[in-house]
Amino acid sequence: MRLVVLLLALAFVPVAGSQPTAFGSPVGLRAFMLEPSEAVNPNHTFAEMPAFSWHPVAAASHYQLQLADNRTFSDVSILYQELNLQAPVASIPLQLPWMNGDPYALWVHVRAIVHGHTTQWSTAYGFNMGWQNVPQQESAPTGLIRWTPVDGATGYQVWYTNIDRVFTTLTNVADEREYWTLHPGLAGEIRWRVRAIRQTTTSSLPDGIGITPYGPWSPTFTTLTSGSITSGPLKDGIAIADVQRGPESLMPGFAWSGTNGKGPEAIGDRLWRVYVFSDKRCINPVMVGSLTGAPAWAPRVGPSQTFPTTLQQVQDDSTQGTILPPGNEGSTFMADLTPVTASEDATGGSSSSGSSSSPSSSSSSSSGSSPAPASGTTTVISGAGQIELPDSGWPTGRYWWTVVPVLIWDVIPSGSSSSSPSDTVEYHDAELPQDACQSGRVWSFSLRSAPVTTAVGDRPYASGLAVGQRLVAAATRAPSFARLPLITWKPALGAQSYEIQLSRRRYPWSAVKSATSPVTSAVLPLSAGDRGTWFYRVRGVNPNLPANAQKMTWSNPVEIRISGNVFSVIH
Repeated sequence: MRLVVLLLALAFVPVAGSQPTAFGSPVGLRAFMLEPSEAVNPNHTFAEMPAFSWHPVAAASHYQLQLADNRTFSDVSILYQELNLQAPVASIPLQLPWMNGDPYALWVHVRAIVHGHTTQWSTAYGFNMGWQNVPQQESAPTGLIRWTPVDGATGYQVWYTNIDRVFTTLTNVADEREYWTLHPGLAGEIRWRVRAIRQTTTSSLPDGIGITPYGPWSPTFTTLTSGSITSGPLKDGIAIADVQRGPESLMPGFAWSGTNGKGPEAIGDRLWRVYVFSDKRCINPVMVGSLTGAPAWAPRVGPSQTFPTTLQQVQDDSTQGTILPPGNEGSTFMADLTPVTASEDATGGSSSSGSSSSPSSSSSSSSGSSPAPASGTTTVISGAGQIELPDSGWPTGRYWWTVVPVLIWDVIPSGSSSSSPSDTVEYHDAELPQDACQSGRVWSFSLRSAPVTTAVGDRPYASGLAVGQRLVAAATRAPSFARLPLITWKPALGAQSYEIQLSRRRYPWSAVKSATSPVTSAVLPLSAGDRGTWFYRVRGVNPNLPANAQKMTWSNPVEIRISGNVFSVIH
């Protein structure tokens, strides 16, 4: 009888110095974002928590790792530890604040367990956490500002420096409503800065150190505006966010040209409101825009603006060029007298009214062109409270939007024959969005949440132990590992955390194992006994989306093979 031992075929890129070292403390400890063979980060600074690798130690049964904010690794400084790592790679499931030290603020070291004996700790690897890039200005239609998205960001804070206005948005576009609403357009420079926000799953580290969500402010950018809007029909609608064409990964802003709707009653008072619908006939609203005097609108994290409540205040604000403060819009209505609440002002998933009171039956339009409202309107406007939307079902699915003019109504008190400066004002759409859409003034856009990038070309970002205790990185489409491979991926726009699934087959997909990760790496729960072919996929989770739609687009399935520690034996 003849025994023939066949090595399993392996496709890999050996990591420098990846052969097992002799009995002793581990060497070669390093941090990386996608694969251990990548170029060394010269500044040891990372925007996301990196993964770690080191050279295998001969005969090591497992490894132990500690992360600390002090090079001494005293008990009070340890932020995380893992005592049973089965391979010389590690993913640390901890989101860290932006920290810099001299030279480093954070430290990692590892040690091996060999034949029941514990080696000395390795030389500590130091690193810092910080944003690797800041937003840069992008071109945008009149009435909007736009910037480049930042990896790892879940939102942005915008600062209009020449009016000292700061607000938050979940997308990479914002409107200029402060510079346009209820006063003549301000020609000249709009100066602004923006910084990224990263929402984390915890607000502090185990040692009590707080996690700031903000990155650094960008340089000051300048947008030039004429401050004027050409009169005429509303037209040329455009929706724009992270891309110029195709499906958006982030919620877009909306811009248009012209001032008036369709028909003599659809001429407003230089105010507009955007409506977003799930249908082209514009019956089912999914988002309600804020009142704006700019030829554009983009959703913000509320509130919107505090509008004047009396005729005198409207006249004063218009002549003095008052910049409206943040706050609730007040009494606002659709053309059919349905109370309407802007998404930014709503506190829940939907709202039934923008005001606690119903319009008076004696009200009349200041222009005299609209009928008096009827009291007791209770119709619910869905879509209020929603400032970000789930995927539209690209490539066929769409959202539809339109913009309507808005009138300022002078509510004359009962028994009075003329208006006075103290008269209450309300804000009424000059036409129904349904009518605007049916007239042809309706535009579409698509949303497709950014899929996670798990590979370069067809080679996955995966690394781990090959047969023979060598640390390897994937070199082909379907690499093999002995067990517990570490996978990494590029961050998805808007994602706060990630979900990983494992299946035995590509199609039909049947999840056998699953895991979650707050960082852009994970060790797959595949032991040496899970031999054979596996497929994994990753998707982001965006907590700002509706509760049932927070999980984003899956990555393409990635094939890997687990060889185990046993050689095939043929008799």
